[in-house]
Amino acid sequence: MTDEANSEVKAELTNGDAAKPAPAFEDGLLDVGDGHAMYWRAQGPKDAPVMLIVHGGPGGAMNLKWADVLDTSRWRMVFFDQRGCGKSTPFGKLEHNGTNDLIGDMEKLRVALGIEKWALFGGSWGTTLALSYGVTHPDRCLGFLLRGIFLARKEDIDWFLWDVQRVFPDAHRAFLDAIETASGQRPRNAAEILALTGAPLARFDDAGIKLARAWSGFEATLSVVNKPAPKKGADQTNKDESKGDESVVTVQTTATPPEPTQADATQADATQAEPATPEATREANAAAISMSLLEHHYMAHELPPEPLLPRIGRIAHLPCVLVHGRFDMVCPADQVQALADVWPGAQLSIVDAAGHWTFEPGNVTALKAGGEYLARTLAATPATAPDSTPTLG
Repeated sequence: MTDEANSEVKAELTNGDAAKPAPAFEDGLLDVGDGHAMYWRAQGPKDAPVMLIVHGGPGGAMNLKWADVLDTSRWRMVFFDQRGCGKSTPFGKLEHNGTNDLIGDMEKLRVALGIEKWALFGGSWGTTLALSYGVTHPDRCLGFLLRGIFLARKEDIDWFLWDVQRVFPDAHRAFLDAIETASGQRPRNAAEILALTGAPLARFDDAGIKLARAWSGFEATLSVVNKPAPKKGADQTNKDESKGDESVVTVQTTATPPEPTQADATQADATQAEPATPEATREANAAAISMSLLEHHYMAHELPPEPLLPRIGRIAHLPCVLVHGRFDMVCPADQVQALADVWPGAQLSIVDAAGHWTFEPGNVTALKAGGEYLARTLAATPATAPDSTPTLG
């Protein structure tokens, strides 16, 4: 599930951090096989512990603003775009695009960059993927910082697609209206939503784009409890997260609709106001397409994964911080409680008056504290006694 706001709004939430000079970075495209190439970017001190940033979605793409919740002097940060989105190529490709493929890509990236172990920072679907990687490669993990837990069980998918109408009846009705317009039929349950949206989303025509925008707009509406009012005159065309949560992508579409490419911009605003320029419209459309197309693909064909909770014992010895908005309507907080129950050593922070959006003030505060806790923990000597283990605060 993703999570992605206007640059001025995000600057307010990070106390002006956005005004800092852009850090030096390395980047590249890594051939991961099956016709896919994965875009990655690394920044920060090369001698610091590595934090792998795992974006939401599926289909959200990386958001460099996540670096603002970490102490940039204490972490080497590695970002990457998952298959089919962001700057990874080809755009929107669904073949050989599943959870195990993405886990394999992450491990190939670790080897290619010469990293022995890394910590993982994931949000929404990024938590699903980070945990899936962790239980597959526990010996390659240092710890976890997880926000907006998505366990990807059937009941979690059904909540987002159907049951959330108990809280958002108006937004859900508008979502169903868009599906009916695109497919000619009105869904009667979550399974029918997936059955009726696959073909329209895959067409990349006007009807498919409108449905994609409706899908991403529905997510965006559910995501934010406390979205700050933007400064007067600020551009209202961009948003940075929904369940896909993290996509900050600028996208350039080509004359061949199925394979537009993405560079660095953001998702459409939760209000779904039409972007001000044709270029902004293309960017918003491409971001909506990648998120809706890939989310549909995963929900219909790849999820639920092998249950995560019974496998957490493989990583439960590692430090972990769990941050979750109490009023998260995309991924309800019972999911983080279920994870904490099987991870006794995890630091749990359920944030009041916050939802799914990464950059809500309470979530930002908790994530900054969590990043500091992990940095202190990893800097401590292996002989640190249990009663002197660093704690949040």
